[in-house]
Amino acid sequence: MRYSDILKSVTAQFKAPAGTKVVPYIEGAPGGGKSALARDIALTVGIEPNNIHQFFVSLRDPVDLMGTPAPNNDVTRWRPPEELTVLSSGRHCLILEELPDATIPMQNAACGLIYDRKVNSLKLSDQVYIIATGNRAKDKSGANRMTSKLRGRVRSYEFTENIDDWSDWALRNNIRVDLIQFLRFRPDLLSAFDPDRVCPTPRNWERVALIPEDLPQELFFGTVAGDVGEGGAAEFTAFIKTFRSLPNIDNLIMNPEKAEVPTQPAVLYALTGALARRIDKDNFDRVYKYIDRLAPEFQVMCVRDAIKLKPDLMNTKTFVQWSVANASVII
Repeated sequence: MRYSDILKSVTAQFKAPAGTKVVPYIEGAPGGGKSALARDIALTVGIEPNNIHQFFVSLRDPVDLMGTPAPNNDVTRWRPPEELTVLSSGRHCLILEELPDATIPMQNAACGLIYDRKVNSLKLSDQVYIIATGNRAKDKSGANRMTSKLRGRVRSYEFTENIDDWSDWALRNNIRVDLIQFLRFRPDLLSAFDPDRVCPTPRNWERVALIPEDLPQELFFGTVAGDVGEGGAAEFTAFIKTFRSLPNIDNLIMNPEKAEVPTQPAVLYALTGALARRIDKDNFDRVYKYIDRLAPEFQVMCVRDAIKLKPDLMNTKTFVQWSVANASVII
């Protein structure tokens, strides 16, 4: 299932009566965005950011869940770990990361937390949501076989990367426009996981977005290759050249009916991405005259990005006019 589908499904479950009793387990390739999805789910159901807790099961021992025995008069009592006691009251989300990477004893300890919502003396608040994530064993990332009793306590979702969902996420997180448009142009390069080499994944492309744009070309290529491999680096650097050779956007906005409309797909992806970031209430009517000359799919891409960046554009007369003219495409 894609990011947006899992988000809708789990959010609906969490908002339903007794929603906290179901624990979704999101499984997919390394670097695909599972942790980001889990956090988005928590935020969508209204969990405060400070009340979202990551617990890396693969790095822990059972004692980190069960606590330690401490003397209490003539008996011993289990003393729960401090980092989990906060979950005994209030509204929180606990994200159990890398669940199948855990040892069998740790998986056994997690069973009680997931199903019974308690471990020894620690009992979770009724307002605590639990989400688990994990990699697939076939990806050779360290994941083990999940025990059948643990898998029987979670609702499994197989996560698949999707360029539309990733683009929405990238827009919300201010990822550089040339990278977003490049991956829209070459969506097969969003995720091409290979356990035996450096390869493109959504997480690796996010790191590429952090590379200084003014880095010399010969250094830029090698740095990108260090994240996504030489093939992805070669195509992205070539796309950047196209992006930087675009016509002057200011001149295009001032002369929308006379400005040249490119025909090469790579240039159109680059141009619509750049235009989307320049649209505002004052120039939308002029930009509309230009994008009305583009193929419908590029019009939709441009306007959708623009309203995601500036939602108040939907209140303009131009947006209403464009929506009516393109109703058959956007419905």
